[in-house]
Amino acid sequence: MDTKHRERQPQTRRKTAPANRRRTRQAAQEPASPEVVYLPAQHFSRNRLILRLVTVAAVVVALLLGVSVFFKVENHSVSGCDKYSAEQIWEASGIRNGENLLTIGVPQAAAKIMEELPYIESVRIGIRLPNTVYIEVVESRVVYAVQASDNAWWLVNSAGKVVDRAPDGEQTNHTKLLGVQIQNPEAGQAAAAYETGSTGTDENGNPLPVTVTQAQRLQTALDIVQYLEENGIIGLAASVDVTDMGNLEMWYGHQYRVKLGNDSQLLYKISCFKAFLADTKTDPYEEGELDISFTTWPDSVGFTPFGQ
Repeated sequence: MDTKHRERQPQTRRKTAPANRRRTRQAAQEPASPEVVYLPAQHFSRNRLILRLVTVAAVVVALLLGVSVFFKVENHSVSGCDKYSAEQIWEASGIRNGENLLTIGVPQAAAKIMEELPYIESVRIGIRLPNTVYIEVVESRVVYAVQASDNAWWLVNSAGKVVDRAPDGEQTNHTKLLGVQIQNPEAGQAAAAYETGSTGTDENGNPLPVTVTQAQRLQTALDIVQYLEENGIIGLAASVDVTDMGNLEMWYGHQYRVKLGNDSQLLYKISCFKAFLADTKTDPYEEGELDISFTTWPDSVGFTPFGQ
């Protein structure tokens, strides 16, 4: 019996060994299941929540106090001013020393400056920590004379902003805008065209319909002088006449009567006029009529000396 037992023992090992290896390989191929850890529910602590809220509130209050204590207006700088002094501009801004630097109403301050000081065209306001305000202004370099409905002369810039009433005779020192009037002008405010409501009557005495408003005439006149500014040739322009919107005219000094035609391509027409003035072949003493309407002289500037 002992001999049979010894003979069966190796056979038993041969049968069980492959099965063990298969189970080992399967175990290696199968991903390990994540271990689930169950935590006991924590007890809600009202005191801990209150402590956290108080801490956050304290941090916010500390930041606000720091801003109000350390970032105050103490210095200011103003640049770009000529017509007005730096102190006039600073006073007009409404900003005062001691104000919180980070809560200054920049748009409101800029609007105050432009309203109180009409010659100011644009304003930029900036801050520099910890205590300085910077103000940069652009003043109107050129202003134009236009009549009000009461025939008084007023000065406006190319943006249409009324800057001042012209003293008697002062209008001759500025480019005059003819063929349009403004109503109830007020320094610092936008000019409003005076609408007459009628352009005349027909043969039966009936009022003719308004085809072009006075507002359109005013805007066209402002466009022309703005294009003259952009081309750097505004200096000698004596007048811009928008009485007839189909035949716009301009006098450049006493030398040239410039015919612009209608209000189309005005920027291009002014550019052509600039090129004509820059032509070295042009006699600086010749006088005459320049036609830039592009009707009689397509795509070119026509010149006819006076008296011909």
